[in-house]
Amino acid sequence: MKKIIVLLFALVTAVSCFAQSNKQIIEGADGERLDSLLTPYLLQLRDLTNNNAGLAVGVTKGDKIIYARTFGFANIKDSIKADFNTFFHIASVSKPFTAAAVVKLVEQGKLNLDDFIVKHIPEFEMKDSRFKQITIKQILTHTSGIPRHVSVGDWENPVYGDKALDKNLEDIKPLMLDFQPGTEFTYSNSAFDILGIIISRASGMTFEEYVRSNILIPSGMTQSFYSKPQDTLPVNWAIPYSYGIETQIWSPYPYSENYFPSSGLHTTLLDMCNWGMLYANNGRHKDNIVIKPDFFSLLSVPNFDTPWGDKIGLSWFIKAYLGRPIIMHQGNDTGFESLMYVYTKDSISIIIMANRDFSRTGRIINAVSEFLFEQDAKNYSVSAKYPFTNAYNEHGITYASELWNQLKKDSIDIYQVIDEDILTTGAVLENGKNWVAAKEVLEYYISLDNNSTYAWRLLGNVYLNLGNRAQAKSCYEKTLLINPEYEKGKKALEDLEKMKN
Repeated sequence: MKKIIVLLFALVTAVSCFAQSNKQIIEGADGERLDSLLTPYLLQLRDLTNNNAGLAVGVTKGDKIIYARTFGFANIKDSIKADFNTFFHIASVSKPFTAAAVVKLVEQGKLNLDDFIVKHIPEFEMKDSRFKQITIKQILTHTSGIPRHVSVGDWENPVYGDKALDKNLEDIKPLMLDFQPGTEFTYSNSAFDILGIIISRASGMTFEEYVRSNILIPSGMTQSFYSKPQDTLPVNWAIPYSYGIETQIWSPYPYSENYFPSSGLHTTLLDMCNWGMLYANNGRHKDNIVIKPDFFSLLSVPNFDTPWGDKIGLSWFIKAYLGRPIIMHQGNDTGFESLMYVYTKDSISIIIMANRDFSRTGRIINAVSEFLFEQDAKNYSVSAKYPFTNAYNEHGITYASELWNQLKKDSIDIYQVIDEDILTTGAVLENGKNWVAAKEVLEYYISLDNNSTYAWRLLGNVYLNLGNRAQAKSCYEKTLLINPEYEKGKKALEDLEKMKN
C-alpha cells in the first residue's frame, strides 16, 4: 500500500506542478494590504538574516485564501525555488492532524477520549505501574506523564515499515512516568506517537491510510503525505537547511516512520490553507463535512493549564494575540520551522513554513497578524551572528571577533549580541563538516566561555576530523574536567581509544 501512496503523490504532484507552479495569490482588500506591507517586511527580514532558503506564507479568511506567497529556494544548490508545490516537513504541526483523526474515530463510535490506553493496546507497558491510568485525552493534552522524548537521536537511524510504530512501545517500556497521569503538563512527542497505534487498531487501517482517507483528502489536502521513498528526497521536497557562516544543508533529514503521529507530515502551502479554512468553517471543507461540528469543537475546548499561562485543547494551544483568541501550534525540527494560528472568532488562519533554522517564523506570523488587523508591526532585532558571519566570510576570524566584541559594547537596537549564538554557529559548521571554519569559530567561542562541555566536545570532533588526535583527546578530556559525569565526553574518549585499536 505504501508504494501505491508514493506513486499517487508523485502523480498528483506532476499534475499540480503544471497547473500551479510559481504562483501567488492576492485576494481582496485584505490581501492587497498584506502584499503592500507584509511582503517588503519579509524581504527586509530575510535580507538581515542572510536567508535564501524557502519560506511559505498563507492567510485565509472564511472560505478564501487572501494571501499566499513563497520566497527563496527549496533546493539552493539546484536553484529550485519554493512554490505552491513544495513539500515542507512541518514537524509538530503534525499533531493537530493526529488529534483530528482521534476525534473522527470518536465521532464514528470507535474510540472514547476517556478510554485507557491499555484498552486498545493491551501490551502497552511501562516500568511505572501507573501507566494503566493513562487515557487518550491525557496524551492529546500532554498530561499523560510519559517523558517528553524517548529516542531523540532516531533521525540518524530511521525506522521504516508497517511495524515502525511498534518501536515506540519498546522504547517506552523501561521508563518511569514523570508524574501521576492527569495532574501536570509536560509536552511529550513520545506519548503522541502511541496514538498512531490506537488510530490504526481502532480503524483497521494503517495510521497513514486512515489520516489520509478520513482527514487529509476530505479536507482538500491531496498533496499531503507522511511517507517518502527510502534513501531519496523527491525533487519537489524542501531540503533542510541551517545557518553556520552561510545557509547550509543540515543532516540528517528528519524522517522516521515511528514518529509520523507526532511530527511526520509533509505538506504544501495550499494544502495547509485548506486546513486553515477547515477550522474557519468548523470542520467543513466546501460542501463536505469532514468532522461534525459538535465533535470538531472538542479540538479547541480548553482542558488544562500550561506552565506559561495558556490553555491546552486536544493538541492545540489556546491563547490570544492582539487581544484576539487563537488556537496555535508550532513545529521545529532542525532544518524546518512551521507555525499556524487560527483566529477562531475572526475565521482567519495564518500558516508559515520554512526550510531553514532561524527563519523567525514567530516574528513573521505576528507581523502578519499586526498588518492584517491594521496595527503597526512591532519592532524586532536579529542576532549579531549575521554581521559576525559576514565579517568572517570577508575578512576572517580575527576581524569577525573584533567586530563581535565591538557590538557587545555598542547599543545598536537591531542586533542581539548573545555569545551562545557563536556556539550555535560552530555547531552548525561542525554538522556540515566545514572543519576549518568550525575550528576557528569554536576556538573563539571557548575564549568567551571556557567551561562549555558541548563546545569542547565539538572542537574535539573537529580536531579529530582534521587529523589531530592528540588535540581531540585533549578536548574530550577537558569536557570531563568540567563535568566528570559528562557521558558524551566519556563516549568520545572511548571511541577515540577504539580507533587506535
